[in-house]
Amino acid sequence: MNVFIQGMRRSGTTILYDAFGEDPELRRFYEPFREEDETVGGGSGARDEDVFAETRDLRAQFKRELHPEVPLELFNHGGPRAPALELHHGLPEWGVKLLKYLLDQAPEVLIKEVRLFRKIADLHRADPDATLVHVVRDPRAVTGSMVLGRGRRHTPRYPDADAFFEAWTRRKLWSSSAIARELLAAGEHEGLERGVPDFMRPLVVWKAVQDGIRTEGRKLFGDRYVVVRLEDLRTDPEGELHRIYDAIGRSTPDGVRSWAEAHVRREEKIAWGDDPRWAAAAKALGMEDAIEAMGYGEILGLEGSTRALLLKSPDSGAPSRLGAAVSRARQAMDKATGRTRR
Repeated sequence: MNVFIQGMRRSGTTILYDAFGEDPELRRFYEPFREEDETVGGGSGARDEDVFAETRDLRAQFKRELHPEVPLELFNHGGPRAPALELHHGLPEWGVKLLKYLLDQAPEVLIKEVRLFRKIADLHRADPDATLVHVVRDPRAVTGSMVLGRGRRHTPRYPDADAFFEAWTRRKLWSSSAIARELLAAGEHEGLERGVPDFMRPLVVWKAVQDGIRTEGRKLFGDRYVVVRLEDLRTDPEGELHRIYDAIGRSTPDGVRSWAEAHVRREEKIAWGDDPRWAAAAKALGMEDAIEAMGYGEILGLEGSTRALLLKSPDSGAPSRLGAAVSRARQAMDKATGRTRR
């Protein structure tokens, strides 16, 4: 049986894809609608190899043999070339053919993508008998990963919670800024058409991704639709893998189980995870149903005194390089003088 992995960027899709690399019966293809760049380690960095190499070669072969009229750059159907394409409810016909072309490469194939959350029907067209694995992660953790960056290298920009929750910049945030801008401009969140702070942009996309996959996944794939929370995969990798392989219809290979046990990180601290502004943002965006359905209802219960959400940009979205420099200087001065800001 073929397998599709779908989820939002920075949600754990790659680490699960990595674990399936130990299944000798599965041939895997990494993000067939991504850009051409070499991708060592992918999103997880767990494997020291260009995870896109084989998919890149087969995509070029597909173009050469079947669709030479389609420019190669258009095969990046979504971010970073054109993030708004991810909001369309269908692939070009050649895109569905590309999926089928990859599925024809072996008796059992796994395809992992992060750009098809509104194109689940196209996955079903490519193989109605496949298993669809929907990977989801706490929206606070996804946001922190995008805003703070890999290894939290952008932490100096945000010396405190106010700096994190009130920042307005032009950072791309893994294509989330562009996708959120399209959703807001289209009126999907009434009253927020002019934009939201940085931390709310991934939340806008998180809601759209979960709504798209969950609605179509349940309807089209039935009991072959499996939701996997990254937090549960970290706590009980063996149990979560068993649930996936039950849907696939065979037992979990020992190599997959042991690789996941050895490489899936167990703990994660969410930046300012108990700040009530998470709940305020979720409610402002109408995320309650999606948050409850995905098992993150505790977010909605966050309470406490807080400053109101800054829903109007103080600088019309101008770059925050100066603000970041000032914050770093202030942080260094506070450290030198022993001052604590409240």
